[in-house]
Amino acid sequence: MPGAVIKPNERERIAILRILGACGEAAGSNIIARRLKEEFGIELSERAVRYHLKLLDEQGLSQPVSRRTGRAITRAGLEELDNALVSEKVGIVIDKIEMLAYQNSFDPEKQIGQIPVNISLFSKDRFYEAIKAMAPVIRASICVSDRVAVAREGERLGNFSVPGGKIALATVCSIVVNGTLLKAGIPMDSRFGGTLQYRFHQPWRFTDLIYYSGSSIDPSEIFIASRMTSVAETARYGAGKILANFREVPALSLPLVNEIIERLRQAGIKGMIALGESGKAVCQMAVGAGKAGMVLAGGLNPVAAAAESGIDTESHAMSGIIDYQTLISFWELFKHELRS
Repeated sequence: MPGAVIKPNERERIAILRILGACGEAAGSNIIARRLKEEFGIELSERAVRYHLKLLDEQGLSQPVSRRTGRAITRAGLEELDNALVSEKVGIVIDKIEMLAYQNSFDPEKQIGQIPVNISLFSKDRFYEAIKAMAPVIRASICVSDRVAVAREGERLGNFSVPGGKIALATVCSIVVNGTLLKAGIPMDSRFGGTLQYRFHQPWRFTDLIYYSGSSIDPSEIFIASRMTSVAETARYGAGKILANFREVPALSLPLVNEIIERLRQAGIKGMIALGESGKAVCQMAVGAGKAGMVLAGGLNPVAAAAESGIDTESHAMSGIIDYQTLISFWELFKHELRS
């Protein structure tokens, strides 16, 4: 009908607000359109994005900053994100896992390509303390990789802009395993994230878990914020609770899975904790018929150790992908911060 206002799709509306909220600053329609496609699989033209932004402006959820920089989210917009319909949020985590797995292009042999990362923020005044708290965890390999990336206030890590007074640390996400297996034609069922209990330096059982398919927030973020881990104790004494993820792969693919896991290990991706056999439980978790269970270390375990030591952290799990060659050794960063 002429003159009728078409209400934007709720998924698109929430996705645009999420992008504006994550930017930490104003963003234009070109940036939003690109990130909608990369992060949410939503294809909108810049013109369509501008239309949706105009409606969000009218609702008081976004506001123009300037013609050059675009729009910023308002306080009402942030509240709307928090209060968004549960039906719109549920499944966001599993959707994001699948999207990042598809976007992963890391080549273990050449050690090039795009790799999924988590991004955590720390006060610049306490960043060295955080790095120091992480060192035992990295040394004990209770992580996916010892490769990291750092950005200071005003800089960017991928699409993430670092706010004032903060330093951002990117850690490799376990989804690199999903993506590498996917490129080899091996499907993977990402079931849940949880806290995995260790005793006598060996993985024992999951004590808490959150299924990805029914969650709107990454489980690792919840467990860190709730202080439900003891990663530092696990690194030092071999007993405690770490962040871990549970996956399933077809049992018939195990020979190829083992081969790919070894290639990743040689490239410095060492997040594998346990790989089971066909139909057999792993870390006391049952698997489906014809499936094999896989337990992967959470990429945010080093950050969890910093949080355990009383350092404020703000983590954004599965933040996106960055070029592997921009990553540096954690120990190189540690030495740099020690000298600073």
